[in-house]
Amino acid sequence: MNYSSSRPLNRKPKKTLSWSNTRITLLEYCERKYFLNYYTFALKQDNPDIRAETLLLKWLKSIEMRVGEKSHFLLSDYLHALKKWDITPEKIEELKDNMRREMKADFDYSKERDYEDREDFFGKFGLSEHFYGEDADSLLEPAIEKVCGNLDRFIASPWNEKVQDYFKSAKFVYVEHPRTPDFESMKVDVNRIWLRDVSVLAGPDFWVTFSDTDFLILDWKSGKEEVLDNTISNQLKVYALKMLLKKWFTSLNGIKIEAYEVYLDSMNSYGGILKQEDIDWIIEKIKHDVEEQKQLLVDQNPYKNQPVDLMMFRKTTSDKKCEHCTFRDVCQKLN
Repeated sequence: MNYSSSRPLNRKPKKTLSWSNTRITLLEYCERKYFLNYYTFALKQDNPDIRAETLLLKWLKSIEMRVGEKSHFLLSDYLHALKKWDITPEKIEELKDNMRREMKADFDYSKERDYEDREDFFGKFGLSEHFYGEDADSLLEPAIEKVCGNLDRFIASPWNEKVQDYFKSAKFVYVEHPRTPDFESMKVDVNRIWLRDVSVLAGPDFWVTFSDTDFLILDWKSGKEEVLDNTISNQLKVYALKMLLKKWFTSLNGIKIEAYEVYLDSMNSYGGILKQEDIDWIIEKIKHDVEEQKQLLVDQNPYKNQPVDLMMFRKTTSDKKCEHCTFRDVCQKLN
């Protein structure tokens, strides 16, 4: 499927303040980028031209980001076929050929797109390299081969055999549909941890229910490998919390949740069995992060979710971060 001109499906309505691991990571990365990504509407009255450009830039991705996204797409396609036992060497090549055509079509669309048309931005894919007039032709084939290579490495790894066993023996196996994310199903029941007027979103890539008290969570990673010494990442802790809140409030008493991040470049995995202290810690982190987010809202009101003045959102001091930021053009104009 070519996403070049499609509107996003099941798009989450903008209402109350949201927390997600991705969102809070962006806030910590650069407050200005956080504003431009989530509060573009605030530019409408005073900076309509910059708002239009920002809305366009929100839909753009670098080739590197596209590799990560497409790796998730292709692995999901493979796992869904595997779940139906509709997988053969020919089927695998078909999936990879489809991805090659998809990435080439997206690249060609992006290269030919008129980025000066500020009114034609909604839901339109584009590469930031093309927006900024960079020569990206030499980057396409390596990107395609990396995506296909990630699938090959997964198939050759022990995880492939484990996943097949899960499909045979587990009580339930969930495989994410990253092409069409369902934001409604990603919501976490935060009323149980006493958070009001805040939406918390989390959705694992792969979730296995072995029994009513035994679970496994897997999160595929395609970016830079972060060696965590087998500690459990914040993202995995959020997924585990979501699982608990569905039935058992926040106690792990008698519940086993094992969770791992699996890096597709190396097939190394990091994680382990969740402890109660992991659950307690992530609850407190979410609450702390929400308080930090509220400091950047008018009257600190998460329900209205209106940002304070743009200049209150501090820009990163890292030139390296700015150099590759999708929003670097509008950020410079705002300065």
